[in-house]
Amino acid sequence: MRESNLYQRGGVYWLKAEVAGKQYRESLRTGDLKIARKSRDARLEQIRAEVWRGERRRTWGEAVAAWADHISGQLGESTLSRYATSFAQVEPYLSKLHIDEIDGRAIAGLIQARRALGATPATVRRDLTAVSRVLEYAEAMEWREGNPTLSKRRLLKERRDPIELPTEAAYAAVLSYTSRSFAALIVAARLTGCRQAELVNLTPSQFDPMTGNLDVIGKGNKRRTIRLSHAATAHFVRQSSAGRVMFPRKGDKPQNNTPNKFTLLCRNLLKRDPAFRRFRFHDLRHWFAVEALRGGMGIYALSKHLGHTSVKTTEIYLSFLTAAEAEAARESAQKPAQTDETKSSTN
Repeated sequence: MRESNLYQRGGVYWLKAEVAGKQYRESLRTGDLKIARKSRDARLEQIRAEVWRGERRRTWGEAVAAWADHISGQLGESTLSRYATSFAQVEPYLSKLHIDEIDGRAIAGLIQARRALGATPATVRRDLTAVSRVLEYAEAMEWREGNPTLSKRRLLKERRDPIELPTEAAYAAVLSYTSRSFAALIVAARLTGCRQAELVNLTPSQFDPMTGNLDVIGKGNKRRTIRLSHAATAHFVRQSSAGRVMFPRKGDKPQNNTPNKFTLLCRNLLKRDPAFRRFRFHDLRHWFAVEALRGGMGIYALSKHLGHTSVKTTEIYLSFLTAAEAEAARESAQKPAQTDETKSSTN
């Protein structure tokens, strides 16, 4: 029996229809007749709505642009930069689709392609988060129904690579091989344990040289105040200027794209010296955490300093300590903090 408006090509069903004098030929992306019938009927309904009610389908690119206009001024520069990177990564897989065509199969294909190129589960999850924001907006605008990224993200288990702390030799090599401004940012990361996004957008007004306090804007625009060590305070004092950001590159601009720049730096160093031990910019945060615990900071104090939402996250650093050091870190977390007066009365 011949199916109306359906034909097969290479085992895949296609829609062939004429509405208001215009021919439509589109792949239904399935070889299952039952699914093809449902897809055909849904697509014909869309076409007729577009023709007779003046409704127009939006492309993926149009939806991204509309979403960007909608959230303008609501997100920080680092978050916008992260979304822009993700949109660039997914562009080859979604650019030819209308926003209502992005279904579970399209998202699954995107995930498979990104993983085949070596993207980690964490990176793919970030990409899907950006896609999800656009799909949520498109659904609110009634350009589509549903958000297939939600179930797919849950299936992507985030695997953490083992933490390897930098060596003093590798750290010194990096500092000697880069620019003065980038070296200052690297030193700040080791001395504070702050995330790269927290440092590149840091303004002079967030630092109080008299108290050594630093106001940090972390994930989700959450603010926290951390107390800097004497070495960190001195480093920040040397960086103080009337500029827009604390650690600027040329033109008083933030040093964005830090992880990629740092990776390239380490790659070049490895070419010069095969014995060079590579590390990531984020490993400086891990290094700070381990050294802080060894220096006597309690696990809960460190958790607050790093901006962790749960002390369970901070406890991963206990594995780098000796049994005695780990026990001391846990015990100091249970003791009330001593004031200067208390210290002087006990001395």
